[in-house]
Amino acid sequence: MPDMNLSQVDRDLNASEGQVVREVMIQIKALLNDPGRSQDAGIWKAILREPPADQAILRQELGRQLEPQLLPMAENGSFPAPVVGFLADWFDWQSLHDRSVVEEERDYADPAPGREPIDEELPQMVNFWPAVIGWIIGLVILATLFGGMGGG
Repeated sequence: MPDMNLSQVDRDLNASEGQVVREVMIQIKALLNDPGRSQDAGIWKAILREPPADQAILRQELGRQLEPQLLPMAENGSFPAPVVGFLADWFDWQSLHDRSVVEEERDYADPAPGREPIDEELPQMVNFWPAVIGWIIGLVILATLFGGMGGG
């Protein structure tokens, strides 16, 4: 029995599939023009995984059209590791996949001896009681000032 996915991937795109590819390409070009958003792997996932763009034939065509532009950008460090990893997995770009594995190993390497890692993600504890007490005192003062204005 022939593999249905393989036969689907090898055929030409129909008109609606071609339209989906064009629309996704427009979204990707807009994303690349926004440096802040292009660094977010979640946005890449939202664009490329949205049906019907997630179909195998469309994924292959998008990968073919995006590879000349995105592959060099990903290889030269224009994207953070999560974006590179997603693109490598989604489009099955082996050169990127190998690169993202090397970067992950570098990121998780032991810190230099004698240096303690700085944990910048500790939550800040905020004491809200002074603000609550201030509001209560303010309300008491306002009630005292304006309490006699009722004419009673």
